[in-house]
Amino acid sequence: MSIVKKLAGQTATYGLSTILVKFINYVLTIYLTRVLTDAQYGVQSYYYAFIPFGLTVLTMGLETGYFRFVGKAENAESKNALFNTIMTTVSAAATLFFIAVLLFLEPIYDYTSSLEAGSRPIIIMCGALISIDAVSAIPFAKLRAENRVRRFVMTKVANVIINVGLCLFFYSVLPRAAHLSAFGWMWIDGFGVGYIFVANLIASLATVVMLLPQMRGFRPGIDRRLLGSLILFSAPLLISGLSGTANEFIDRQLLAALLPPDIKMSSVGIYSGVMKIAALMYLFIQMYRFAAEPLFLANVKKEDFKTANAEAMKFFIIASVAIFLVITLYIDIFKYFIGPEFRAGIGIVPILVLSNMMIGIYVNMSFWYKVTDKTVFAVIISAAGLAVTIALNLLLIPRMGYEGSAWARLGCESAMVVLSYILNQRYYPIRYDLRSAAFYMATGGALYAVSVLLSPDNMAIRLLFNTLLMAVFLLLFLKKEHIDAASLIKTIVNKIKRKR
Repeated sequence: MSIVKKLAGQTATYGLSTILVKFINYVLTIYLTRVLTDAQYGVQSYYYAFIPFGLTVLTMGLETGYFRFVGKAENAESKNALFNTIMTTVSAAATLFFIAVLLFLEPIYDYTSSLEAGSRPIIIMCGALISIDAVSAIPFAKLRAENRVRRFVMTKVANVIINVGLCLFFYSVLPRAAHLSAFGWMWIDGFGVGYIFVANLIASLATVVMLLPQMRGFRPGIDRRLLGSLILFSAPLLISGLSGTANEFIDRQLLAALLPPDIKMSSVGIYSGVMKIAALMYLFIQMYRFAAEPLFLANVKKEDFKTANAEAMKFFIIASVAIFLVITLYIDIFKYFIGPEFRAGIGIVPILVLSNMMIGIYVNMSFWYKVTDKTVFAVIISAAGLAVTIALNLLLIPRMGYEGSAWARLGCESAMVVLSYILNQRYYPIRYDLRSAAFYMATGGALYAVSVLLSPDNMAIRLLFNTLLMAVFLLLFLKKEHIDAASLIKTIVNKIKRKR
């Protein structure tokens, strides 16, 4: 089986679980953007923007380090030593982090209060969530490395179902049942957004319990020599991860800091709500990354990497352009993913989808410096991206509000792609198919422009017209790649029949 076919299969496998998880989360988004005001949703989005940053700090790039070093491990004893070292290190860091949150609770509360988002219980729960999820990240990495997709899927899905179920209970059942003695103790008048964090915290604790079998045999302890090698490999990834996470989430903090008090949290809420639509592209990136990371870093021979990475990039771009067209051409449908209050920001969806597409291209490009252990380039690229993010947000937010943040995001991710490509061509040249990339991106852009300029006013006719544009892209793809659609459909049908 070719590397790309294997990657496609793995992406599809992880994709089914990721799609299911995200679909359930989208149901939650549809629900929350209807039971919360845009300002309340802005508060929860503001705090949730800190969680990925905290996870990046506590995991310290050791997830990727695990994939890299487990491929080098000679036997089960070496693999156990690797897992024990990483698990102990992350657990210790998570414990110290939560203690620090408790010690500095008041200064944190004072700062968030100045932004109309102060809440001591939410701060404590955020600290607990970050600590628990950081510890869970390592067993999840082990599941991926061992290709135990079923357990990975079941655990992820169970986490989301518990979270969504509790949110529905807290916001739809509990207010009506608060007068009953069995439920009255749970109800806190005015707690509002806090119940989202309670639900998430319970779901995260349940996830730890579900991952206990994966931690069987774990013995706290650190192999100092191994940890030193891991840190040398992972430290640049930690630094770049911090910059990358800041690139992705700092716009929420900057919107809260730079906009007038009367609109800051509602703007954060609208921006975050609209991003849930654009996150459909990010969903595909996550599917791809889950499959590609262990494959490229542990299971592909170095001499095969360049060809495989270039071919994977080509088909990643094709799939990304198709997803861009699906979201933008059918925005009349996707807009119902968020409540009416949040649809004022629907116009920035194409910008956000493109920025997420750039993230995916950068993810695919990032493997070259990981596989060559030149992770210092991650620091250079992400630091440059962070500088662009901050500069553009400071320049554009006062003038354009959350639309400025959307353009800043696209500018940042594009700059990172260009810089990564330049460094790649100088230090580890890969012959990416730039001609095909340009063709598909230009075709996607042209079809979107035709839709914007020529789409009828009637929504039903507009959707039909846009469906024809989507068909044009698919036909061009089949012709350019010399794919026999009839044979492809026949092969898929035969595979389905054999599985029955």
